[in-house]
Amino acid sequence: MEMVDERNENRLTMTVHRCYPVLLAALAFAISGCATTVGLGQAALREGRYSEAASKFETALTEHPERTDALVGLGIARYAQGGYGEAAAHLSEAVSQDPKRADAQLYLGLSHLERGDEGAAAEHLRTFGGLTHSARVTRQVDDALQLMRTEHPLSPQSRHFIAASLESIVKSEQELHDARWAYAPWPYYGHYGYYDPFFWGWRSW
Repeated sequence: MEMVDERNENRLTMTVHRCYPVLLAALAFAISGCATTVGLGQAALREGRYSEAASKFETALTEHPERTDALVGLGIARYAQGGYGEAAAHLSEAVSQDPKRADAQLYLGLSHLERGDEGAAAEHLRTFGGLTHSARVTRQVDDALQLMRTEHPLSPQSRHFIAASLESIVKSEQELHDARWAYAPWPYYGHYGYYDPFFWGWRSW
């Protein structure tokens, strides 16, 4: 009788051990449902699927309105779609929650620039320049601010050219930074003593 009980106990222990990883995964999925939605939005945003990205971020914000990363993602998606007013509204809220979000400050500045509000654009681009650790990006921001001061008021074509140039160099610098991080021996601390996603702030959630 004792041998039967021992076998039953062993089978129960083995069953629990087999099910434990599944139970942990289910628990993690339940806890991180919103994080998963935001992650899908981020992936869609990086791949240029802006409507899908916006939908994911909106879903995340419906469930968790406090998610700053979802606000930033939604703002950037709307910016990419040309909805500069809506982008500015979302990004302004994100900046009010976290003024040191470099990506929010950048795209809020670009949104204002595309709308023709050069004063507000300069303010947020200057803040972004103080948050980034990239010398190349800082120089580009300084050049843009100088041009905005000397050529004021800018034509719509000039505003768009400045915005596109800033966005391009920031993305280029981030891709280079990510490549160094991906292929360097772990942990990678870059030039500043720590891994700093200086542009795509939401990548660190």
